[in-house]
Amino acid sequence: MNKDLRLSNVLLIVSLAIILILVGLNVSQLSLLLMLIPIPFALIGTLSNIKNNIISLITTFLALIFFTKTTYAVDIFINSIVPGTIIGIIAKKVLSKQESNKYEPIFVGSIIFILSIVVHYVISKYAFKVDILDELIQVFNKSIETQKSLLQSTTNNELLSTENITDTFRNIVPSILFFRGMILSIIIYLVEIYALKKMKYGNLEHIKFRNFYLPGNAILISLVLYLLMIVLSYMKTPLYTDAILLNLQIVFNFMFIIQGICVSIYFIKKWLKDGIGKNVFISAMCVGIFGVTGISFIGMVDSILDFRQVRVYKSI
Repeated sequence: MNKDLRLSNVLLIVSLAIILILVGLNVSQLSLLLMLIPIPFALIGTLSNIKNNIISLITTFLALIFFTKTTYAVDIFINSIVPGTIIGIIAKKVLSKQESNKYEPIFVGSIIFILSIVVHYVISKYAFKVDILDELIQVFNKSIETQKSLLQSTTNNELLSTENITDTFRNIVPSILFFRGMILSIIIYLVEIYALKKMKYGNLEHIKFRNFYLPGNAILISLVLYLLMIVLSYMKTPLYTDAILLNLQIVFNFMFIIQGICVSIYFIKKWLKDGIGKNVFISAMCVGIFGVTGISFIGMVDSILDFRQVRVYKSI
């Protein structure tokens, strides 16, 4: 059984993480380092107990308040540190059980990242008087106007109005937040697993991107949600059912694409290892013909049939 880290070791990791944050904030060329912030806190969440996790969160927040602007401190704490810690805590829970979905931290993390954005939006709007969504829309509008001016100089065709494009963008913001949350969760969790393997933390060899699978029966869930939205649209409820239906379609297509990519990588590696290059060529041809739609279909079918036999439980 793996022992929890001592508080002194936790504080050492926290100190290194704070240095990483300060470097990312103050050296513009290294600002991409801020994307790595959740990883050390995910490791703390997995390798330490709840008490030390709380101490690490409080210590980090106070240090950020002291060394940076309050708005930066709140942003980083809510959108990076807290999600990273929760992903680590969930990882500790699932890794300690034999019969568990080892990819649960990715799905929980995706939801936590979305909730953290919502919490940060509310705090920024009412505490700091800054409307993040409005600023995002303004930046998007300026970008669209710039692109339109460039296109109009090269074509005589009529372009869509900025207002229509902006409305579409606003409608799919939930999907964009989900994309961001899921991609960040995948990166954080897999990097954490890589670090844990180096630290000899249990048997983690089977946890790889190509073995990723969606929780439960994703098709059944998506079908139920689609039917619910259709019923609500006929009931003429005040809900924006068209926008909700659009976001559901985008989100589930995205998840099936992720699983389809994992299935493709799994079998390509397997066939290359077995010396069956013909299957790889045929598969590449099929993907080339059907594109993203084909990959999404592969992921959707695999969520039912489990071609790779990696699921610890059956979805149907």
